[in-house]
Amino acid sequence: MKMHPRTAATTLCLGLILGAVAYAGGQTVVETTTNATGTISEFNPNTIVIKTESSSAPIRYTSTRTTTYVDENGVPVSIQTVKSGAPATVYYVMEGDRMVASKVVVRKASSPQVAATQTRTAAEALTFTGVISDIRPDTLMVRSDSSVEPLRYRYTRATTYVDESGVPVARESVRSGLPVTVYFRKDGDRLVAYKVMVRRGPVVEPVLEEKKTTTTTTTTGPTEK
Repeated sequence: MKMHPRTAATTLCLGLILGAVAYAGGQTVVETTTNATGTISEFNPNTIVIKTESSSAPIRYTSTRTTTYVDENGVPVSIQTVKSGAPATVYYVMEGDRMVASKVVVRKASSPQVAATQTRTAAEALTFTGVISDIRPDTLMVRSDSSVEPLRYRYTRATTYVDESGVPVARESVRSGLPVTVYFRKDGDRLVAYKVMVRRGPVVEPVLEEKKTTTTTTTTGPTEK
């Protein structure tokens, strides 16, 4: 049977199409997603540049409208919060020679490491308990059994005076001989009192001195003539 030329051409084209489909159907197209973690050194709507420890030069990624930005918990974040200096992990795919970011995880910056040993600063509050030995203009002298000499504290208009219940007391009522607890801060070499708590001293029973009075009576008899 002789086939018409037009029919033969149509059949050939159809065979080529089916062959191409069969060949494509036998292959699996794999899209590999890679990630890189570092610090954002440059960012704009079209480009994100990451500096990593493993690479000497920053790595440039292309950002598109489909690129998503999330935090470490996967919650979407605004693109306005993405800026240079922020640590991030970029998930990307290769498109030719371009690295196209599909997702950017913006991580929280690590907090600076706190030294295990903390030193006292001038703002640190300290206390000292003793007895007022002297009050001078701007200076309060307090002595205790643990100190060889009285300690000198500077007081200011901001210094408050209270009793053991926290009730304010008049500055004029604070005098030598009263037991106190001084709350102070170090300001260089000076000790600055910001609160003085007047405590109750031991009650001293008064000593009653008994005085004996001796009365002498002299009787004078009649005079003899």
